[in-house]
Amino acid sequence: MQNKTSKRYGLESLTEAIRQARLAKGWSQRDLSARAHLTQAQISRIENGEVDMQVSTLIELARSLDLDLQLVPRNALVAVEAAVRSAEERSDERSARNLLSTLRRLAEEAERAEPEREDIASIASTLRDLEPQASAFRGRFLIADLERLKTNLEGFLTYPPASRPRHAKPIRDAAAWLKQLRNTLMHAPHAERPAYSLDDED
Repeated sequence: MQNKTSKRYGLESLTEAIRQARLAKGWSQRDLSARAHLTQAQISRIENGEVDMQVSTLIELARSLDLDLQLVPRNALVAVEAAVRSAEERSDERSARNLLSTLRRLAEEAERAEPEREDIASIASTLRDLEPQASAFRGRFLIADLERLKTNLEGFLTYPPASRPRHAKPIRDAAAWLKQLRNTLMHAPHAERPAYSLDDED
């Protein structure tokens, strides 16, 4: 019974690691299936722990996700896990810093295009304040919200000037959300992500 429980726990840890690695890349199950030469249904069953993977399948998934499989001595496991976490945090921080820099440039471009818009000016100003706080943007939910803001800003810049007022709501919402986020990070660096979330434009 203990062996079965241990095996199930090990499988769950492995499949969760695969799922998290896929999500970190922003891939859907279909994206991963195309890269690993598996069906989307197979990926779903693997992530749900419904199949006992062959070693060859595990290796192919790992390679597709830019991961490497290693047999680690048990007495070195804590040190290895700490090194992996540290590397992931540095990678997340670099990604967040690059994203914030891109957002700031987009907001400043939008501000130059529409200098009378207070909401756009607010977004540009707040992003300048947030750039030094890149290390706080490690949560996938925060990154997803920032990616949606990027999509909204890019869309705003492609609209003809006459049609931009019809697409103002996502920009106003983003300005309010960024202010709330900045205040949360400035006054409580370890606080949870604000409950407000950006939604895609209808």
